Amino acid sequence: MSAALTPGAVDLLLTLMEQRDPHLSAAAAAMREQEAGLLVGAGFLMPDGHEDAAVAPGDDEDVPVSLFWSDTLGGLAAFSPTAGPVLVPSERLLRQRVAMPALLAAVTADLDVLTAGPPHERVEGHAWELGEIRLGRQPQRNPLWFARRLGDRAVQRQVQAALTTRMHPRLCLLLTSTRADRLDGLDLPGASVISLRDVLVAPHGLAVSSDILVATFGGIPTRDAGRPVALSPDGRTLTINGEQRFTFTSPRQVAAIRALVDAYQEERGLPVGELTHLGGPDRLFGAKRWKELKA
Repeated sequence: MSAALTPGAVDLLLTLMEQRDPHLSAAAAAMREQEAGLLVGAGFLMPDGHEDAAVAPGDDEDVPVSLFWSDTLGGLAAFSPTAGPVLVPSERLLRQRVAMPALLAAVTADLDVLTAGPPHERVEGHAWELGEIRLGRQPQRNPLWFARRLGDRAVQRQVQAALTTRMHPRLCLLLTSTRADRLDGLDLPGASVISLRDVLVAPHGLAVSSDILVATFGGIPTRDAGRPVALSPDGRTLTINGEQRFTFTSPRQVAAIRALVDAYQEERGLPVGELTHLGGPDRLFGAKRWKELKA
């Protein structure tokens, strides 16, 4: 089980993960002292150097000023217009960085993940291959990855390139610290992406729930066996003949594929014209994917 935190501490940690540089400044730590303390105590934050500027203690202006060494005070000091040189406590200068090994271990603590060692960094500082996961009672395993900052287009391209390099015959489950509302329109072929916040066992911890993953991704569940076409409950993953899988991320794609699957299961035709308000199938899915879906 992951360390007991609070919803506020979990939110702070996942927010830090979406920063270009996932660190917590001394000033920010002071403003969220309780949450930062919990994260440090649980090992999710580690020291990352010291600030070179700080607000002088007792200074009402709250404007950071440069620090200097004071032999008289025996440490780093800041100059206050009202009090002169003032010693700045060391705890107000310490920066903290997210400890990725601890975070990734907590995320997978409750999952059945087969690993060959520590997480493998596939995109420097942004994406890690965690191993292979078994969801529910399915016999096969799926690759499991974690990525951060997937709302950034440059990061999206890097992660896509890494996934292409590591092509896998089965769907890759890609967890991310990015909020779900920033994933709209994201299409990573071969991967099904879900925000970590949506699959946690509880809001006060980082452990991911296997049951929620099964429900969210369809988990290639046993109830789909023998069904030529199966759509996951969230409408994001389409499985054809138990093997060929397509993933959809944008709301328009999900709405269109739901309409198509409903029509198929009800054995009725669905004029292409009924999808044009969603953008038209060629534009909506891309010409290549639409050709594969029609087949």
